[in-house]
Amino acid sequence: MNVQPGLDPFLSLEPPLPRPRRRHGLRLAVLAAVVLGIGFVGLRYFYPHAVEGEVLRPGMLDVELQGPGTLSALIEASVGSRIQARIEELAVDRNNVVDKGEILARLAFDDLRGELDAAEASAHAAERGVGAAHAERDHAVATLEKARATHERQVALLANGVASEAGLEDALAARRQAEADLARAGRAIEQAEAERDAATARIAVARAQLDDSVLRAPISGVVVSRTRHVGEMLTPGSELLHLVDPGSLVLTARLDESAISAVQPGQAAQVTFSRAESPVPGHVLRLAREVDQETREFEIDIALDTLPANWAIGQRAMARIIIERRGPVLTVPTSFLVWRDGRPGVWVASRGRARWCEVKLGEAGARRVEIQHGLDAGQSILKPGDFYPFMRVRLAGAAT
Repeated sequence: MNVQPGLDPFLSLEPPLPRPRRRHGLRLAVLAAVVLGIGFVGLRYFYPHAVEGEVLRPGMLDVELQGPGTLSALIEASVGSRIQARIEELAVDRNNVVDKGEILARLAFDDLRGELDAAEASAHAAERGVGAAHAERDHAVATLEKARATHERQVALLANGVASEAGLEDALAARRQAEADLARAGRAIEQAEAERDAATARIAVARAQLDDSVLRAPISGVVVSRTRHVGEMLTPGSELLHLVDPGSLVLTARLDESAISAVQPGQAAQVTFSRAESPVPGHVLRLAREVDQETREFEIDIALDTLPANWAIGQRAMARIIIERRGPVLTVPTSFLVWRDGRPGVWVASRGRARWCEVKLGEAGARRVEIQHGLDAGQSILKPGDFYPFMRVRLAGAAT
């Protein structure tokens, strides 16, 4: 060892490293990692996790079709006017229940009343004209009968040589004049009767227009809309009120054309409206005989057995039609299905451990689907969660 002159060799050496202490800390770290690893593995594969699920049992399955629809009515009416007039009175409003023939509104009819009065006056005058024409005809008939008798007497007198030719000619001329007067009286009667009929027709038109000023309910039902107010002008063809018969309400649902052969009138159905507490029962009333060329869907009308407390025409709902009841078959909740690479499957508990099992599906219902292959009765199926293969599980109760 080389030591500089004047220096103590023991003072120049550095203190030795604490090697034994470092080795002890490393051992503790390795031991902690091993303990954590054993704990992780134990928690992952040996500690049983409580999960929800059910034991697979055969049961009945209601095979259903499902499609969206809107609420409509088979019996409805639009109330409007055939004349242009101002609305003078409205007797009903939205949500009012009305009976057929009940007065709904009145229109201003001052001019119509005047037209009716004028038509009735013309009809009375025409009736009097007919009476006068008949009187003239009776007079013409009497004159003709007298002229005929005079002419016949002149003919007899001339044959006996008592009367002259001039007297016979005067009698013949008078007879011909009487016949002409009778024909003119007949034509006057025809003209007077035509004027009377025209006046009667004008009365009918005026009364019809006057009746049109009083709007009545064409059907019994509920007022679902009102588009005008008192004082507004109502034009021909415009709608004032819209009525619907609640007893004719149906849900018009749309289904894919592939299901048309499975749907029959009378099949049971369930209709679920938005935010409804429970489905409304009903049945298939009829099928449309036309398929939409763009959507390839057809329509069905579902008659409702009851109505929700609040409803509106055009309201959307979901319809389910029960087309078949099958069973007993194995079924699982549709919410239990877990898809992998486009293949359906479910998590099952096998010997206390979770594993994913591929299945073959059959017919589907509202909440359950048929399992044709892949599962057996008595197996425990699990509600999907954060499962991994061979996870230790314990069935804690029925899935909600």
